[in-house]
Amino acid sequence: MTDGIYLEKAATPGRAAAASLEELLTFERLLADLSARFANVSSDLLETEIEGALRQLQDFLDFDRGNFGEFTADGWANILCSVAVDGVERYPPGPVPAHLSWYLGEVRADKIMRVRSLDDLPPEAIEQIEYRRRSGIRSSLGIPLRVGGHIVGLINFSAFRSTREWPDDLIARLKIVGEVMAQALVRKRSEAALRASEARWQSIFETSSIAISTLDRDLHYIATNPAFRAILGYTDEELRQLTPVDVTVEDEREAAQSRLAELQRGSIDHYVVVKRYRCKDGTVIWGHSSMARAPESRPETFIGTMIDITESKRAQDKLLATQTELARVTSLTAAGQMAASMAHEIKQPLAAIVTGGSAGLRWLSKPTPDLEEVRAVLESIVSEGHRASQVIDGIRAMFKNDSREKTLLDVNEVIREVIALLHSEFQKHQISVQAELISELPTVLADRVQLQQVVANLVANAIDAMDTVTDRARTLRVKSLIREPDGVSITVEDSGPGIDPENADRIFHPFFTTKSEGTGMGLSICRSIIEAHNGRLSLLSASVRGSVFEILLPAGDFETIRLARAPLP
Repeated sequence: MTDGIYLEKAATPGRAAAASLEELLTFERLLADLSARFANVSSDLLETEIEGALRQLQDFLDFDRGNFGEFTADGWANILCSVAVDGVERYPPGPVPAHLSWYLGEVRADKIMRVRSLDDLPPEAIEQIEYRRRSGIRSSLGIPLRVGGHIVGLINFSAFRSTREWPDDLIARLKIVGEVMAQALVRKRSEAALRASEARWQSIFETSSIAISTLDRDLHYIATNPAFRAILGYTDEELRQLTPVDVTVEDEREAAQSRLAELQRGSIDHYVVVKRYRCKDGTVIWGHSSMARAPESRPETFIGTMIDITESKRAQDKLLATQTELARVTSLTAAGQMAASMAHEIKQPLAAIVTGGSAGLRWLSKPTPDLEEVRAVLESIVSEGHRASQVIDGIRAMFKNDSREKTLLDVNEVIREVIALLHSEFQKHQISVQAELISELPTVLADRVQLQQVVANLVANAIDAMDTVTDRARTLRVKSLIREPDGVSITVEDSGPGIDPENADRIFHPFFTTKSEGTGMGLSICRSIIEAHNGRLSLLSASVRGSVFEILLPAGDFETIRLARAPLP
Protein backbone atom coordinates (compact mmCIF):
# COMPACT_ATOMS: atom_id res chain seq x y z
CA MET A 1 0.00 0.00 0.00
CA THR A 2 1.30 3.44 -0.87
CA ASP A 3 2.26 6.09 1.65
CA GLY A 4 -0.48 8.41 2.85
CA ILE A 5 -1.79 10.41 5.77
CA TYR A 6 -2.63 8.01 8.60
CA LEU A 7 -4.49 8.43 11.85
CA GLU A 8 -4.84 6.58 15.11
CA LYS A 9 -7.58 4.00 15.28
CA ALA A 10 -10.70 5.35 16.93
CA ALA A 11 -13.78 3.23 17.57
CA THR A 12 -16.84 4.24 15.62
CA PRO A 13 -19.75 5.17 17.97
CA GLY A 14 -22.25 2.35 18.22
CA ARG A 15 -19.93 -0.21 16.61
CA ALA A 16 -17.75 -2.92 18.13
CA ALA A 17 -14.00 -2.56 17.76
CA ALA A 18 -13.83 -5.79 15.81
CA ALA A 19 -16.49 -6.77 13.29
CA SER A 20 -18.29 -10.04 13.95
CA LEU A 21 -18.04 -12.90 11.51
CA GLU A 22 -21.61 -12.24 10.41
CA GLU A 23 -20.90 -8.57 9.75
CA LEU A 24 -17.77 -9.44 7.82
CA LEU A 25 -19.65 -11.95 5.69
CA THR A 26 -22.42 -9.43 4.98
CA PHE A 27 -19.84 -6.83 3.91
CA GLU A 28 -18.00 -9.38 1.77
CA ARG A 29 -21.32 -10.41 0.23
CA LEU A 30 -22.09 -6.74 -0.53
CA LEU A 31 -18.69 -6.28 -2.20
CA ALA A 32 -19.14 -9.50 -4.22
CA ASP A 33 -22.61 -8.39 -5.37
CA LEU A 34 -21.30 -4.97 -6.38
CA SER A 35 -18.38 -6.49 -8.27
CA ALA A 36 -20.69 -8.86 -10.16
CA ARG A 37 -23.07 -6.03 -10.95
CA PHE A 38 -20.35 -3.84 -12.48
CA ALA A 39 -18.94 -6.72 -14.49
CA ASN A 40 -22.21 -6.76 -16.46
CA VAL A 41 -23.46 -3.17 -16.28
CA SER A 42 -24.39 -1.46 -19.54
CA SER A 43 -22.84 1.90 -20.38
CA ASP A 44 -26.09 3.85 -20.18
CA LEU A 45 -26.71 2.63 -16.60
CA LEU A 46 -23.18 3.09 -15.28
CA GLU A 47 -23.71 6.36 -13.39
CA THR A 48 -26.94 5.02 -11.86
CA GLU A 49 -25.17 1.86 -10.69
CA ILE A 50 -22.24 3.82 -9.25
CA GLU A 51 -24.61 6.06 -7.31
CA GLY A 52 -26.49 3.00 -6.02
CA ALA A 53 -23.22 1.35 -4.97
CA LEU A 54 -22.09 4.50 -3.12
CA ARG A 55 -25.39 4.63 -1.30
CA GLN A 56 -25.16 0.97 -0.27
CA LEU A 57 -21.63 1.45 1.05
CA GLN A 58 -22.65 4.66 2.82
CA ASP A 59 -25.62 2.97 4.49
CA PHE A 60 -23.68 -0.14 5.52
CA LEU A 61 -20.60 1.66 6.84
CA ASP A 62 -22.50 4.66 8.26
CA PHE A 63 -20.71 7.36 6.24
CA ASP A 64 -22.30 10.79 5.79
CA ARG A 65 -21.18 11.50 2.23
CA GLY A 66 -19.62 9.49 -0.59
CA ASN A 67 -18.15 10.72 -3.88
CA PHE A 68 -16.86 9.05 -7.03
CA GLY A 69 -14.72 11.07 -9.41
CA GLU A 70 -12.64 10.55 -12.52
CA PHE A 71 -9.43 12.32 -13.47
CA THR A 72 -9.38 14.25 -16.73
CA ALA A 73 -6.58 14.50 -19.25
CA ASP A 74 -5.56 17.97 -17.98
CA GLY A 75 -4.83 16.64 -14.49
CA TRP A 76 -8.05 17.85 -12.86
CA ALA A 77 -11.05 15.70 -11.90
CA ASN A 78 -14.80 15.60 -12.35
CA ILE A 79 -17.34 14.43 -9.78
CA LEU A 80 -19.34 11.70 -11.48
CA CYS A 81 -21.63 10.74 -8.57
CA SER A 82 -22.22 12.02 -5.03
CA VAL A 83 -24.53 10.75 -2.27
CA ALA A 84 -25.16 12.12 1.21
CA VAL A 85 -27.40 11.69 4.24
CA ASP A 86 -30.10 14.24 5.01
CA GLY A 87 -28.64 17.53 6.14
CA VAL A 88 -25.33 17.06 4.29
CA GLU A 89 -24.77 18.75 0.95
CA ARG A 90 -23.91 16.58 -2.06
CA TYR A 91 -21.29 17.62 -4.57
CA PRO A 92 -22.91 18.57 -7.88
CA PRO A 93 -21.73 16.62 -10.94
CA GLY A 94 -18.89 18.35 -12.76
CA PRO A 95 -15.41 19.74 -12.05
CA VAL A 96 -14.06 19.40 -8.52
CA PRO A 97 -13.95 22.81 -6.73
CA ALA A 98 -10.65 24.68 -6.95
CA HIS A 99 -10.05 24.68 -3.18
CA LEU A 100 -9.46 20.90 -3.36
CA SER A 101 -6.38 21.23 -5.60
CA TRP A 102 -3.90 20.11 -2.94
CA TYR A 103 -6.09 17.11 -2.04
CA LEU A 104 -6.43 16.07 -5.69
CA GLY A 105 -2.68 16.32 -6.20
CA GLU A 106 -2.04 13.95 -3.30
CA VAL A 107 -4.59 11.41 -4.54
CA ARG A 108 -3.28 11.60 -8.11
CA ALA A 109 0.17 10.85 -6.67
CA ASP A 110 -1.33 7.52 -5.52
CA LYS A 111 -1.59 8.40 -1.83
CA ILE A 112 -4.31 7.01 0.44
CA MET A 113 -5.81 10.08 2.13
CA ARG A 114 -7.18 9.07 5.53
CA VAL A 115 -7.62 12.09 7.79
CA ARG A 116 -9.21 12.25 11.23
CA SER A 117 -8.74 15.91 12.20
CA LEU A 118 -7.32 19.21 10.96
CA ASP A 119 -4.13 18.43 12.86
CA ASP A 120 -3.40 15.61 10.40
CA LEU A 121 -3.11 18.06 7.48
CA PRO A 122 0.20 19.83 6.68
CA PRO A 123 0.44 23.65 6.69
CA GLU A 124 0.59 23.85 2.88
CA ALA A 125 -2.95 22.40 2.68
CA ILE A 126 -4.37 25.78 3.79
CA GLU A 127 -7.35 25.76 1.41
CA GLN A 128 -8.20 22.19 2.42
CA ILE A 129 -8.02 23.13 6.11
CA GLU A 130 -10.29 26.15 5.61
CA TYR A 131 -12.79 24.10 3.63
CA ARG A 132 -12.99 21.42 6.31
CA ARG A 133 -13.41 24.06 9.00
CA ARG A 134 -16.30 25.66 7.09
CA SER A 135 -18.07 22.45 6.11
CA GLY A 136 -17.68 20.61 9.43
CA ILE A 137 -15.97 17.47 8.11
CA ARG A 138 -14.52 15.58 11.08
CA SER A 139 -12.74 12.79 9.20
CA SER A 140 -12.46 11.55 5.64
CA LEU A 141 -11.00 8.84 3.43
CA GLY A 142 -9.85 9.27 -0.17
CA ILE A 143 -8.67 6.31 -2.26
CA PRO A 144 -6.98 6.57 -5.67
CA LEU A 145 -8.33 4.10 -8.24
CA ARG A 146 -5.86 2.45 -10.60
CA VAL A 147 -6.74 0.73 -13.88
CA GLY A 148 -4.10 -0.61 -16.24
CA GLY A 149 -1.27 0.99 -14.30
CA HIS A 150 -2.83 4.47 -14.32
CA ILE A 151 -4.69 6.46 -11.67
CA VAL A 152 -8.03 7.06 -13.38
CA GLY A 153 -10.30 8.13 -10.53
CA LEU A 154 -10.96 8.37 -6.83
CA ILE A 155 -13.54 7.33 -4.28
CA ASN A 156 -14.05 9.48 -1.19
CA PHE A 157 -16.04 9.12 2.03
CA SER A 158 -16.58 11.78 4.71
CA ALA A 159 -17.95 11.72 8.27
CA PHE A 160 -19.53 14.88 9.70
CA ARG A 161 -21.08 13.50 12.88
CA SER A 162 -18.18 11.61 14.40
CA THR A 163 -14.53 10.70 14.09
CA ARG A 164 -14.03 7.52 12.08
CA GLU A 165 -11.29 4.93 11.89
CA TRP A 166 -10.05 3.73 8.51
CA PRO A 167 -8.35 0.34 9.11
CA ASP A 168 -6.21 -1.20 6.37
CA ASP A 169 -8.56 -4.12 5.68
CA LEU A 170 -11.51 -1.74 5.15
CA ILE A 171 -9.43 0.41 2.79
CA ALA A 172 -8.33 -2.67 0.82
CA ARG A 173 -11.92 -3.79 0.32
CA LEU A 174 -13.16 -0.31 -0.63
CA LYS A 175 -10.27 -0.01 -3.08
CA ILE A 176 -11.26 -3.28 -4.74
CA VAL A 177 -14.88 -2.29 -5.28
CA GLY A 178 -13.82 1.24 -6.32
CA GLU A 179 -11.50 -0.15 -8.96
CA VAL A 180 -14.28 -2.43 -10.22
CA MET A 181 -16.35 0.75 -10.76
CA ALA A 182 -13.34 2.39 -12.40
CA GLN A 183 -12.91 -0.62 -14.70
CA ALA A 184 -16.54 -0.28 -15.76
CA LEU A 185 -16.00 3.44 -16.28
CA VAL A 186 -12.91 2.79 -18.37
CA ARG A 187 -14.86 0.25 -20.39
CA LYS A 188 -17.61 2.79 -21.01
CA ARG A 189 -15.14 5.45 -22.05
CA SER A 190 -13.37 2.90 -24.26
CA GLU A 191 -16.59 1.91 -26.00
CA ALA A 192 -17.43 5.56 -26.63
CA ALA A 193 -13.95 6.15 -28.01
CA LEU A 194 -14.30 3.17 -30.33
CA ARG A 195 -17.42 4.68 -31.82
CA ALA A 196 -15.89 8.15 -32.05
CA SER A 197 -12.95 7.62 -34.38
CA GLU A 198 -10.58 5.05 -35.77
CA ALA A 199 -7.57 6.96 -34.45
CA ARG A 200 -8.81 6.96 -30.90
CA TRP A 201 -9.81 3.33 -31.28
CA GLN A 202 -6.25 2.39 -32.20
CA SER A 203 -4.85 4.27 -29.20
CA ILE A 204 -7.21 2.61 -26.77
CA PHE A 205 -6.72 -0.74 -28.46
CA GLU A 206 -3.00 -0.59 -27.76
CA THR A 207 -3.08 0.84 -24.22
CA SER A 208 -6.28 -0.54 -22.65
CA SER A 209 -5.96 -2.90 -19.69
CA ILE A 210 -9.05 -4.67 -21.05
CA ALA A 211 -8.19 -7.47 -23.49
CA ILE A 212 -9.54 -6.57 -26.94
CA SER A 213 -9.55 -8.57 -30.18
CA THR A 214 -10.98 -8.28 -33.70
CA LEU A 215 -12.08 -11.29 -35.74
CA ASP A 216 -12.95 -11.92 -39.39
CA ARG A 217 -16.05 -13.54 -40.84
CA ASP A 218 -14.55 -17.01 -40.22
CA LEU A 219 -13.87 -16.02 -36.59
CA HIS A 220 -10.08 -16.08 -36.88
CA TYR A 221 -8.29 -13.38 -34.93
CA ILE A 222 -7.30 -10.41 -37.08
CA ALA A 223 -5.67 -8.36 -34.32
CA THR A 224 -5.26 -8.56 -30.57
CA ASN A 225 -4.09 -5.86 -28.20
CA PRO A 226 -1.14 -6.22 -25.78
CA ALA A 227 -3.46 -6.91 -22.82
CA PHE A 228 -5.06 -9.84 -24.66
CA ARG A 229 -1.69 -11.30 -25.63
CA ALA A 230 -0.28 -10.79 -22.14
CA ILE A 231 -3.21 -12.61 -20.51
CA LEU A 232 -3.18 -15.65 -22.82
CA GLY A 233 0.59 -15.75 -23.53
CA TYR A 234 0.32 -16.02 -27.33
CA THR A 235 2.01 -13.80 -29.90
CA ASP A 236 0.00 -11.82 -32.41
CA GLU A 237 1.09 -14.16 -35.21
CA GLU A 238 0.10 -17.27 -33.26
CA LEU A 239 -3.34 -15.86 -32.50
CA ARG A 240 -3.96 -15.16 -36.19
CA GLN A 241 -4.02 -18.94 -36.68
CA LEU A 242 -6.57 -19.48 -33.89
CA THR A 243 -10.24 -18.83 -33.12
CA PRO A 244 -11.98 -18.16 -29.77
CA VAL A 245 -12.90 -21.85 -29.65
CA ASP A 246 -9.22 -22.83 -29.76
CA VAL A 247 -8.40 -20.82 -26.60
CA THR A 248 -11.47 -22.08 -24.72
CA VAL A 249 -11.17 -24.99 -22.25
CA GLU A 250 -12.11 -28.29 -23.84
CA ASP A 251 -15.39 -28.94 -22.02
CA GLU A 252 -16.77 -25.49 -22.93
CA ARG A 253 -15.87 -25.54 -26.62
CA GLU A 254 -19.20 -26.91 -27.82
CA ALA A 255 -21.09 -24.10 -26.08
CA ALA A 256 -18.61 -21.52 -27.41
CA GLN A 257 -19.02 -22.84 -30.95
CA SER A 258 -22.81 -22.62 -30.65
CA ARG A 259 -22.70 -18.96 -29.51
CA LEU A 260 -20.31 -17.98 -32.29
CA ALA A 261 -22.43 -19.77 -34.90
CA GLU A 262 -25.46 -17.74 -33.81
CA LEU A 263 -23.40 -14.58 -34.15
CA GLN A 264 -22.25 -15.58 -37.64
CA ARG A 265 -25.82 -16.36 -38.77
CA GLY A 266 -27.08 -13.02 -37.46
CA SER A 267 -29.41 -14.68 -34.93
CA ILE A 268 -27.82 -12.44 -32.29
CA ASP A 269 -25.77 -9.23 -32.52
CA HIS A 270 -23.73 -9.77 -29.39
CA TYR A 271 -23.36 -11.90 -26.30
CA VAL A 272 -21.74 -11.65 -22.88
CA VAL A 273 -20.53 -14.70 -20.99
CA VAL A 274 -18.25 -15.75 -18.15
CA LYS A 275 -16.05 -18.56 -19.43
CA ARG A 276 -12.71 -20.28 -18.94
CA TYR A 277 -9.71 -19.78 -21.21
CA ARG A 278 -6.72 -22.06 -21.63
CA CYS A 279 -3.49 -20.06 -21.90
CA LYS A 280 -0.55 -21.10 -24.07
CA ASP A 281 1.26 -22.56 -21.04
CA GLY A 282 -1.78 -24.66 -20.12
CA THR A 283 -2.97 -22.40 -17.29
CA VAL A 284 -6.75 -22.01 -17.04
CA ILE A 285 -8.17 -18.55 -16.27
CA TRP A 286 -11.67 -17.12 -15.87
CA GLY A 287 -12.67 -14.28 -18.16
CA HIS A 288 -15.68 -11.98 -18.47
CA SER A 289 -16.03 -12.10 -22.24
CA SER A 290 -18.17 -10.23 -24.75
CA MET A 291 -18.40 -10.60 -28.52
CA ALA A 292 -20.29 -8.31 -30.90
CA ARG A 293 -20.68 -7.62 -34.61
CA ALA A 294 -18.89 -4.38 -35.49
CA PRO A 295 -21.52 -1.91 -36.72
CA GLU A 296 -21.43 -1.18 -40.47
CA SER A 297 -18.10 -2.96 -40.93
CA ARG A 298 -17.07 -4.05 -44.42
CA PRO A 299 -15.92 -6.78 -44.64
CA GLU A 300 -17.87 -8.16 -41.70
CA THR A 301 -15.85 -7.93 -38.48
CA PHE A 302 -16.43 -8.99 -34.89
CA ILE A 303 -15.04 -7.25 -31.79
CA GLY A 304 -14.31 -9.13 -28.60
CA THR A 305 -13.39 -7.92 -25.11
CA MET A 306 -12.22 -9.88 -22.11
CA ILE A 307 -11.48 -9.04 -18.47
CA ASP A 308 -9.45 -11.48 -16.39
CA ILE A 309 -11.65 -12.21 -13.35
CA THR A 310 -9.68 -15.19 -12.06
CA GLU A 311 -8.85 -13.54 -8.73
CA SER A 312 -12.45 -12.39 -8.33
CA LYS A 313 -13.70 -15.95 -8.89
CA ARG A 314 -11.26 -17.26 -6.30
CA ALA A 315 -12.47 -14.63 -3.84
CA GLN A 316 -16.08 -15.64 -4.52
CA ASP A 317 -15.21 -19.31 -3.97
CA LYS A 318 -13.52 -18.39 -0.69
CA LEU A 319 -16.57 -16.38 0.36
CA LEU A 320 -18.84 -19.31 -0.49
CA ALA A 321 -16.67 -21.61 1.61
CA THR A 322 -16.90 -19.15 4.52
CA GLN A 323 -20.70 -18.95 4.15
CA THR A 324 -20.90 -22.75 4.16
CA GLU A 325 -18.82 -22.88 7.33
CA LEU A 326 -21.07 -20.25 8.93
CA ALA A 327 -24.11 -22.37 8.09
CA ARG A 328 -22.45 -25.39 9.73
CA VAL A 329 -21.51 -23.38 12.83
CA THR A 330 -25.05 -22.07 13.07
CA SER A 331 -26.34 -25.63 12.83
CA LEU A 332 -24.06 -26.68 15.68
CA THR A 333 -25.21 -23.70 17.75
CA ALA A 334 -28.82 -24.67 17.19
CA ALA A 335 -27.93 -28.25 18.14
CA GLY A 336 -26.41 -27.00 21.38
CA GLN A 337 -29.61 -25.14 22.22
CA MET A 338 -31.55 -28.35 21.61
CA ALA A 339 -29.16 -30.51 23.67
CA ALA A 340 -31.40 -30.56 26.76
CA SER A 341 -34.38 -31.62 24.68
CA MET A 342 -32.35 -34.35 22.96
CA ALA A 343 -31.12 -35.66 26.29
CA HIS A 344 -34.71 -35.83 27.47
CA GLU A 345 -35.72 -37.66 24.28
CA ILE A 346 -33.04 -40.30 24.93
CA LYS A 347 -33.88 -40.64 28.62
CA GLN A 348 -37.56 -41.27 27.85
CA PRO A 349 -37.08 -44.51 25.86
CA LEU A 350 -34.34 -45.65 28.25
CA ALA A 351 -36.64 -45.10 31.22
CA ALA A 352 -39.40 -46.96 29.40
CA ILE A 353 -37.00 -49.84 28.67
CA VAL A 354 -35.99 -50.06 32.37
CA THR A 355 -39.63 -49.89 33.48
CA GLY A 356 -40.65 -52.54 30.94
CA GLY A 357 -37.77 -54.81 31.95
CA SER A 358 -38.74 -54.54 35.63
CA ALA A 359 -42.36 -55.31 34.80
CA GLY A 360 -41.33 -58.30 32.70
CA LEU A 361 -39.25 -59.70 35.56
CA ARG A 362 -42.22 -59.35 37.92
CA TRP A 363 -44.50 -61.22 35.49
CA LEU A 364 -41.90 -63.99 35.17
CA SER A 365 -41.37 -64.27 38.94
CA LYS A 366 -45.03 -65.19 39.56
CA PRO A 367 -45.78 -68.83 40.38
CA THR A 368 -47.49 -69.03 37.00
CA PRO A 369 -45.68 -66.59 34.64
CA ASP A 370 -48.02 -64.52 32.45
CA LEU A 371 -46.26 -64.98 29.11
CA GLU A 372 -48.64 -62.71 27.18
CA GLU A 373 -47.84 -59.79 29.47
CA VAL A 374 -44.13 -60.58 29.14
CA ARG A 375 -44.47 -60.62 25.32
CA ALA A 376 -46.20 -57.21 25.37
CA VAL A 377 -43.47 -55.79 27.63
CA LEU A 378 -40.71 -57.13 25.34
CA GLU A 379 -42.38 -55.64 22.25
CA SER A 380 -42.54 -52.30 24.05
CA ILE A 381 -38.84 -52.57 24.96
CA VAL A 382 -37.91 -53.26 21.31
CA SER A 383 -39.98 -50.26 20.14
CA GLU A 384 -38.39 -47.93 22.69
CA GLY A 385 -34.95 -49.22 21.74
CA HIS A 386 -35.57 -48.34 18.08
CA ARG A 387 -36.78 -44.91 19.15
CA ALA A 388 -33.59 -44.26 21.15
CA SER A 389 -31.49 -45.39 18.17
CA GLN A 390 -33.28 -42.93 15.86
CA VAL A 391 -32.63 -40.07 18.25
CA ILE A 392 -28.93 -40.96 18.47
CA ASP A 393 -28.65 -41.26 14.66
CA GLY A 394 -30.25 -37.82 14.30
CA ILE A 395 -27.73 -36.27 16.71
CA ARG A 396 -24.77 -37.91 14.94
CA ALA A 397 -25.96 -36.68 11.54
CA MET A 398 -26.35 -33.11 12.80
CA PHE A 399 -22.76 -33.02 14.06
CA LYS A 400 -21.27 -34.79 11.08
CA ASN A 401 -18.95 -32.57 8.97
CA ASP A 402 -18.59 -34.34 5.66
CA SER A 403 -19.75 -33.79 2.08
CA ARG A 404 -23.15 -35.44 1.71
CA GLU A 405 -24.64 -36.15 -1.68
CA LYS A 406 -28.22 -35.16 -2.40
CA THR A 407 -30.57 -38.10 -2.74
CA LEU A 408 -34.23 -38.63 -3.58
CA LEU A 409 -36.18 -38.07 -0.35
CA ASP A 410 -39.72 -38.62 0.84
CA VAL A 411 -40.73 -35.22 2.24
CA ASN A 412 -43.36 -36.80 4.47
CA GLU A 413 -40.69 -39.00 6.06
CA VAL A 414 -38.50 -35.93 6.76
CA ILE A 415 -41.46 -34.14 8.38
CA ARG A 416 -42.28 -37.16 10.58
CA GLU A 417 -38.65 -37.41 11.72
CA VAL A 418 -38.59 -33.72 12.76
CA ILE A 419 -41.90 -34.04 14.60
CA ALA A 420 -40.61 -37.12 16.43
CA LEU A 421 -37.36 -35.34 17.33
CA LEU A 422 -39.21 -32.37 18.84
CA HIS A 423 -41.91 -34.45 20.53
CA SER A 424 -40.90 -33.45 24.05
CA GLU A 425 -40.87 -29.74 23.09
CA PHE A 426 -44.48 -30.00 21.95
CA GLN A 427 -45.42 -31.59 25.29
CA LYS A 428 -43.43 -29.05 27.29
CA HIS A 429 -45.12 -26.09 25.57
CA GLN A 430 -48.58 -27.74 25.41
CA ILE A 431 -48.74 -27.60 21.61
CA SER A 432 -51.13 -29.67 19.54
CA VAL A 433 -49.47 -30.94 16.33
CA GLN A 434 -51.49 -31.63 13.17
CA ALA A 435 -49.58 -33.31 10.34
CA GLU A 436 -51.58 -33.14 7.10
CA LEU A 437 -49.39 -35.13 4.72
CA ILE A 438 -50.61 -35.98 1.25
CA SER A 439 -49.99 -39.54 0.07
CA GLU A 440 -48.19 -40.45 -3.19
CA LEU A 441 -46.09 -37.31 -2.93
CA PRO A 442 -43.24 -36.99 -5.50
CA THR A 443 -39.74 -37.33 -4.10
CA VAL A 444 -37.36 -34.36 -4.00
CA LEU A 445 -33.61 -34.25 -4.62
CA ALA A 446 -32.13 -32.94 -1.35
CA ASP A 447 -29.66 -33.34 1.49
CA ARG A 448 -31.65 -35.06 4.23
CA VAL A 449 -29.87 -33.41 7.18
CA GLN A 450 -30.03 -29.91 5.66
CA LEU A 451 -33.73 -30.29 4.84
CA GLN A 452 -34.37 -31.59 8.37
CA GLN A 453 -32.47 -28.56 9.70
CA VAL A 454 -34.68 -26.12 7.78
CA VAL A 455 -37.95 -27.79 8.79
CA ALA A 456 -36.77 -28.06 12.42
CA ASN A 457 -35.81 -24.37 12.42
CA LEU A 458 -39.26 -23.33 11.15
CA VAL A 459 -40.98 -25.59 13.69
CA ALA A 460 -38.75 -24.27 16.52
CA ASN A 461 -39.62 -20.69 15.48
CA ALA A 462 -43.32 -21.60 15.58
CA ILE A 463 -42.90 -23.06 19.09
CA ASP A 464 -41.24 -19.84 20.26
CA ALA A 465 -43.95 -17.73 18.61
CA MET A 466 -46.75 -19.57 20.45
CA ASP A 467 -45.06 -19.41 23.84
CA THR A 468 -46.99 -16.24 24.78
CA VAL A 469 -50.41 -17.45 23.55
CA THR A 470 -52.87 -17.89 26.44
CA ASP A 471 -56.29 -17.04 24.93
CA ARG A 472 -56.53 -19.86 22.37
CA ALA A 473 -55.18 -23.30 21.56
CA ARG A 474 -51.55 -23.59 20.63
CA THR A 475 -51.70 -25.44 17.32
CA LEU A 476 -48.92 -26.33 14.93
CA ARG A 477 -50.02 -27.50 11.49
CA VAL A 478 -47.47 -29.02 9.09
CA LYS A 479 -48.67 -29.85 5.58
CA SER A 480 -47.23 -31.41 2.45
CA LEU A 481 -48.77 -30.66 -0.94
CA ILE A 482 -48.14 -31.10 -4.65
CA ARG A 483 -47.63 -27.73 -6.32
CA GLU A 484 -48.15 -27.72 -10.07
CA PRO A 485 -46.48 -28.16 -12.41
CA ASP A 486 -43.56 -30.02 -10.78
CA GLY A 487 -43.16 -28.88 -7.19
CA VAL A 488 -43.52 -30.18 -3.65
CA SER A 489 -44.63 -27.82 -0.89
CA ILE A 490 -44.06 -27.98 2.88
CA THR A 491 -45.98 -25.43 4.98
CA VAL A 492 -45.50 -24.74 8.67
CA GLU A 493 -48.41 -22.84 10.27
CA ASP A 494 -48.70 -21.68 13.88
CA SER A 495 -51.39 -19.99 15.97
CA GLY A 496 -49.03 -17.43 17.47
CA PRO A 497 -49.31 -13.62 17.44
CA GLY A 498 -48.18 -13.38 13.81
CA ILE A 499 -45.50 -11.17 12.27
CA ASP A 500 -45.69 -7.38 12.07
CA PRO A 501 -46.40 -6.50 8.38
CA GLU A 502 -43.59 -3.93 8.59
CA ASN A 503 -41.15 -6.80 9.24
CA ALA A 504 -42.56 -9.23 6.68
CA ASP A 505 -40.07 -8.18 3.99
CA ARG A 506 -37.11 -8.13 6.37
CA ILE A 507 -37.32 -11.38 8.31
CA PHE A 508 -35.10 -13.19 5.79
CA HIS A 509 -32.43 -10.47 5.88
CA PRO A 510 -29.18 -11.40 7.64
CA PHE A 511 -28.95 -10.08 11.25
CA PHE A 512 -32.62 -9.04 11.42
CA THR A 513 -34.41 -10.62 14.39
CA THR A 514 -37.43 -10.00 16.57
CA LYS A 515 -36.06 -12.20 19.38
CA SER A 516 -34.21 -10.61 22.28
CA GLU A 517 -31.53 -13.33 22.12
CA GLY A 518 -31.72 -14.08 18.39
CA THR A 519 -28.81 -13.76 15.95
CA GLY A 520 -30.92 -12.92 12.91
CA MET A 521 -29.21 -15.66 10.87
CA GLY A 522 -31.63 -18.61 11.17
CA LEU A 523 -34.13 -17.72 8.43
CA SER A 524 -31.42 -16.21 6.24
CA ILE A 525 -29.43 -19.46 6.32
CA CYS A 526 -32.60 -21.55 5.85
CA ARG A 527 -33.43 -19.56 2.72
CA SER A 528 -29.85 -20.02 1.43
CA ILE A 529 -30.10 -23.79 1.97
CA ILE A 530 -33.42 -24.04 0.12
CA GLU A 531 -32.20 -21.84 -2.73
CA ALA A 532 -29.14 -24.10 -3.02
CA HIS A 533 -31.68 -26.88 -3.65
CA ASN A 534 -33.25 -24.77 -6.47
CA GLY A 535 -36.23 -24.11 -4.22
CA ARG A 536 -37.85 -21.16 -2.47
CA LEU A 537 -38.59 -20.33 1.18
CA SER A 538 -41.22 -17.64 1.70
CA LEU A 539 -43.71 -16.19 4.18
CA LEU A 540 -47.24 -16.84 2.89
CA SER A 541 -49.18 -15.23 5.73
CA ALA A 542 -48.37 -12.96 8.68
CA SER A 543 -51.77 -12.33 10.29
CA VAL A 544 -52.52 -11.61 13.95
CA ARG A 545 -53.66 -15.24 14.28
CA GLY A 546 -50.37 -16.80 13.30
CA SER A 547 -47.93 -17.08 10.41
CA VAL A 548 -47.45 -19.55 7.56
CA PHE A 549 -44.04 -20.34 6.03
CA GLU A 550 -43.69 -22.39 2.85
CA ILE A 551 -40.79 -24.45 1.50
CA LEU A 552 -41.19 -25.09 -2.23
CA LEU A 553 -38.89 -27.68 -3.82
CA PRO A 554 -38.76 -29.06 -7.36
CA ALA A 555 -39.77 -32.69 -7.70
CA GLY A 556 -36.74 -34.92 -8.31
CA ASP A 557 -36.01 -37.90 -10.51
CA PHE A 558 -32.98 -40.07 -11.28
CA GLU A 559 -32.07 -37.92 -14.30
CA THR A 560 -31.91 -34.94 -11.93
CA ILE A 561 -29.52 -36.89 -9.72
CA ARG A 562 -27.33 -37.73 -12.72
CA LEU A 563 -27.13 -34.07 -13.75
CA ALA A 564 -26.48 -32.92 -10.17
CA ARG A 565 -23.54 -35.30 -9.83
CA ALA A 566 -22.06 -34.52 -13.27
CA PRO A 567 -18.83 -32.45 -13.13
CA LEU A 568 -19.29 -28.74 -13.71
CA PRO A 569 -17.94 -27.38 -17.04
